Amino acid sequence: MAPINRGNMGYMGFITAFIPKLVQEQAYSTQGVALEFYRNWNVSWNQPWNFFSGISSVEKRNLMPCNASMMQDDPAMRRHVQFTGDTDGVVIANEKYSGRCDDGYWWLPPACRSNPSTCVPWITGGTGWSVEEFMQKFTTWNMPVAVGVAATWGDYTTLPLAGTMAFYWWSPDPTFLELSPLRVEFPEFNKREHDQGIQTSQLNAISIDTLVSRDLPVLAPMVDRFADNLEISQAQMDALLLEQKNTGDSWENVTCRWVLANRATWEKWIPDQSACFPGFGLYDTVVKDFVEMRENATNQITCQACPPGTFSQKLEDSIGTGETYICVPCGLGTSQPSGAALSCTPCKVGGYQDENRSTECKRCPFRTYQDEEGQVACKSCPASTNTLGLGSIAPSDCGCLEDQIDMDRSDNFECVACMEGMKCPALSQLVDLENGTSANGELFTPMIMEGFYTTKDSPTEVFRCRSTRTCPGGTPGTCGGGLIGTPCSQCPAGATWTGSVCEDCAGWRQALWGLAVCGVFAFLTLAYYLTSSKVTAKATVLFATTASFGMLVMSMQNLGLVGTMTVEWPEGLQALFSFCQLFLLDIDSYGFSCLAGQSEPIRYLLSALIFPVGIAWLALGYGLSRFFPEKYHWEGPKVCSTMGAFLQVGFSTMSATSLAPMMCFQHPNGLRSILKYPGVICGSADHTSMLVFAGILLVVFVFGFVALCGFAVWKVPSWSAKRRDHLVASVRFLVFRFRLDSWWFGVPLLVRGPLINLPVVLATDYPPIQVVCIAMILTTTMVTAFFVGRTSFSG
Repeated sequence: MAPINRGNMGYMGFITAFIPKLVQEQAYSTQGVALEFYRNWNVSWNQPWNFFSGISSVEKRNLMPCNASMMQDDPAMRRHVQFTGDTDGVVIANEKYSGRCDDGYWWLPPACRSNPSTCVPWITGGTGWSVEEFMQKFTTWNMPVAVGVAATWGDYTTLPLAGTMAFYWWSPDPTFLELSPLRVEFPEFNKREHDQGIQTSQLNAISIDTLVSRDLPVLAPMVDRFADNLEISQAQMDALLLEQKNTGDSWENVTCRWVLANRATWEKWIPDQSACFPGFGLYDTVVKDFVEMRENATNQITCQACPPGTFSQKLEDSIGTGETYICVPCGLGTSQPSGAALSCTPCKVGGYQDENRSTECKRCPFRTYQDEEGQVACKSCPASTNTLGLGSIAPSDCGCLEDQIDMDRSDNFECVACMEGMKCPALSQLVDLENGTSANGELFTPMIMEGFYTTKDSPTEVFRCRSTRTCPGGTPGTCGGGLIGTPCSQCPAGATWTGSVCEDCAGWRQALWGLAVCGVFAFLTLAYYLTSSKVTAKATVLFATTASFGMLVMSMQNLGLVGTMTVEWPEGLQALFSFCQLFLLDIDSYGFSCLAGQSEPIRYLLSALIFPVGIAWLALGYGLSRFFPEKYHWEGPKVCSTMGAFLQVGFSTMSATSLAPMMCFQHPNGLRSILKYPGVICGSADHTSMLVFAGILLVVFVFGFVALCGFAVWKVPSWSAKRRDHLVASVRFLVFRFRLDSWWFGVPLLVRGPLINLPVVLATDYPPIQVVCIAMILTTTMVTAFFVGRTSFSG
């Protein structure tokens, strides 16, 4: 870790050419020549060699040969020639430049190269410290100074002391202090030239600075301040260095003598105990507390680091020496967790602080937020809203609670409870529900759940759907498979529902339905002949076939009735029940809308008319047969039995059809729809018209048929005894399948269908009740059939 620089300690350091002070004084006193300036060395007007020993006074054994020094540095010598033009000052051999030393030891500048006796010796150390620099200087400024390199460090430190010569040196350093050397001043430093390699200007002075450890201000602030105040002149430093050199004493002893002799100097360095610096504050060691002024009763003031919850503030007063600092508590809306702080930090958004001297800010509680820094309190969210957690930072963090939604489209709030079928995370908004996205992210986007539907006009009024295929959820108004209407109950005009998607009504669908209608009428005509065969002692194949077919149809109808329950069936059973409901005239999935249109009341009316139309067709057949020869005439009792058989086989379907408008299930929004026709709202005009048709079908055909069958069962014994065979033949459909002692059992079996439908009508919204009631009905009929009226074929 780099130390801290406390600045210059009182003097500068130099690395340059020096001369003995005695030589300078002699030159100035005798000829008025100031040799400390480079211009006075120019041989054009001065003879500086008169004040120095010649190069011959230096024994060559104390010098390093030129071929072993920096004189052999090819790049340096090339630069010398390039910037001075002194081609005679170098020797070129094999394209390598080296300094020209005629005697092998001294390099002579142009100013004295022709007369070596006028050359002033200049000694440097190492292998030629700064040789290139001073070769350029001596050449450029026409100075008669020869360059020589001392052979060893010992030679370098003794040669200048043994004779009058110039030498390379740096200060502060004790090596040549006995000479009181003076540096030769060259032109002011030229950085641009120096960067190019031109070294004819003087190097900048080097600041002699005080360096301290980076953690000293914290560990020992007073010592750091002492070091910062330290200031000593170069003369004082030179005196210390020279004393140590002359006496040979240790630095500790030399320094101790200096301290004792220079009290007035170092006392100025001792910092004021009450002069605290940033991060610290005035502290009373007696009362053991921080104070806000230097004046106090104990007068025992020091500096200590400001504790957390405070900061260091500059104190303006006229007491003591220098500025000082005090520890000030953090104000409201701010905090400071660290010690030795220079300021307190304003509370960030989402936080506040209502107390002084705090080390941390408080987080805004629920139902509040703060979108500004440095606050003393949080802002309240609008009424009926809340936030997701602590530390909310914006008004947008306020919103409705989970399972609530904001119905207001402005900046205000109107939180209402979400209905069943809506997924409303916290902060739900009506506009987000409509758009299907939220600025807060997907987790905060309200949506309609699968199996439910809402309109775009009333996006929070939830309708329940019978299938997730028809209502996939998402945004309001979303239907599956191309369905439209509320709640996704019909296909567009010209299309029909196939069970998964709406498909266009192709011509073949209408043709098939035309054939199906014709087939029904043909089957009813054929039924006259199939159900009116003579009774024999043993069951014929035709009888067994028709009886079995009738039982199969009724079984399928009963399964279809069970499937009408509002129970979540397994997928496999659901497919079976859907097929069996075909026998209950639930034919919408088979393209019935291609024939009847999209109006649900009309489709219901056409379904309900199947039974009256079937009876009318048989009656029409009876009437038309009168126009044919007598052998083709239909017999009235047989026609009545065929009609009865038709109504008996379709009785469960007829009862289910008549009760269908009465099966209303409730939506989450409180409205009720017909279970089979969810697009029809119970209580609406369409529902009323359907109830009228259903009432007629229920009273006339369901109740009426049961009443007629009951009357017939009551009268059959007497009709048979009185040989009123035409009447017995009219109700043949009711008794021919049972033993003579159980002739009446057809009526209990007949009412099983309406009874299975009844729980769905009475408890449409309560599947458990439906299951229990239908299980009881089926169990009762099975037990009754086993113990009372077990069916068997005649014979």
